[in-house]
Amino acid sequence: MKNYKVLLCIGCLFFANQSFAKTILPSNKTKFVSLFNSKVGDYELISGDARYCDSGSLMWLDRNNTDLGFRLGSLISFIDLHNGTQTNKVPDFCLVTTKFKYTNIGLTMDLRQDRCDNNSDTLDVSRTLNFVSDTQLEYSIKNANVQCKFELKRL
Repeated sequence: MKNYKVLLCIGCLFFANQSFAKTILPSNKTKFVSLFNSKVGDYELISGDARYCDSGSLMWLDRNNTDLGFRLGSLISFIDLHNGTQTNKVPDFCLVTTKFKYTNIGLTMDLRQDRCDNNSDTLDVSRTLNFVSDTQLEYSIKNANVQCKFELKRL
């Protein structure tokens, strides 16, 4: 009976450790910049819709000003990186709200355009870029059901 309890405790610790290791934890922009810098390079699209994703370089728009954002290939960009939520009224357009959420594996940007002069400009979209391993990343657009996977090209 004593061995059974010891094995049960060890098993519980193992599973708790495994589930914690795979948990996506909150982070901040400074830590994201450091993570991003370790992942910069040329990536090949290995699965996903070519209308939304293409192979190309993962790079800062300006290495000296990371607040400007970054791009992956020619179709994916995250611009005007900031902490938290920002809302701006764009004259003759919409009220534009952006919210960045940084995690230990990537970031999510929520974009909302409402109170638009033209109702067809109304938008509510969530985009995520996650580094899923040392050589792979995933990009998704939640509201459009888009998911693309990329692999770092070997030299």
